Amino acid sequence: MTGKIALISCSIALYALLGGCAMQNGATPRIIDLGNGVCQDTRTGTMWQKERTKALQSIEDAREYAENLILGGHDDWRLPTVYELYDLYYLKDLHVVSGCVMDLKGNYWSDEKDGEGMVGAWEISDQCDPSRQYAKASKGFVRAVRP
Repeated sequence: MTGKIALISCSIALYALLGGCAMQNGATPRIIDLGNGVCQDTRTGTMWQKERTKALQSIEDAREYAENLILGGHDDWRLPTVYELYDLYYLKDLHVVSGCVMDLKGNYWSDEKDGEGMVGAWEISDQCDPSRQYAKASKGFVRAVRP
């Protein structure tokens, strides 16, 4: 009986979390598709490359790709930080009214301020209280960001 109550409590908490933020009828999308291969966060102005690359083997290849990318009339693309990737996952989790479809499965390259590159994925935990944990990998996709 205690297990059933815990399961029901978890289900209610998850529904309240998602229902309160993401399932509002008529809600304005937080992330919109600009129609030119770019998705934009309407609050921050951050732009994301809509399509990911094929899997790349090194941080050098990932950086070179982002630095040479010209997309949506912009040429100042870069690799996101691991925290920017987290924010993207978080927004996609909470804002299912997003007007931009992006495949977030898999590992992605990020560039950190200390010059270190990382590759991995924010994986959602299977615990009652949903959270994400970063799991490192050896190769991954690029989804460039600007500014």
